[in-house]
Amino acid sequence: MTSITPPDWAVLLLVVAARLLLPLLIPWFPLPGILAALTLDAIDQTLFQSLTNIPLDGYQAYDKALDVYYQSIAYLSTLRNWEDDFAFRVGRLLFYLRLFGVALFEWLDWRVLLFLLPNTFEYYFIWYELLRLRREPRLAAKTVVSAAAAIWIVIKLPQEYWLHIARLDLTDVLKT
Repeated sequence: MTSITPPDWAVLLLVVAARLLLPLLIPWFPLPGILAALTLDAIDQTLFQSLTNIPLDGYQAYDKALDVYYQSIAYLSTLRNWEDDFAFRVGRLLFYLRLFGVALFEWLDWRVLLFLLPNTFEYYFIWYELLRLRREPRLAAKTVVSAAAAIWIVIKLPQEYWLHIARLDLTDVLKT
């Protein structure tokens, strides 16, 4: 068993603190806040692997818990910031589908659930917030549903397949 050194603890505490604190920016600065949280989520495992000797056996549970945390804050921000009721309801559906998928995954440990119920909410949130940069959008229902479907099918399904079915990791790919 590898012993965890004080520098390992420092990296661990800094990364976890950042993953807990950065999402608190989302309600006031939605786009920069979610992008910061998403970026840190994408690189935290790489930081642990490259800067520490911390065993990452429980990483999946840690990561999913902190994902749900920052996505919950993003969802709460939709309650506060979004005026388009239909866009909000689609976002709510996508958020709850992901919660359901994560809960089922934690219960059944079937990785395919994370593929079938991907985190479309996060990218949908980013899409809508990009539109909000200029003005509060009033979009046709067809536009909102088409955007959510495109994000799900074109972006998230391939990404979730890569992570959860093929079990590829950016750190491992970069090493090779």
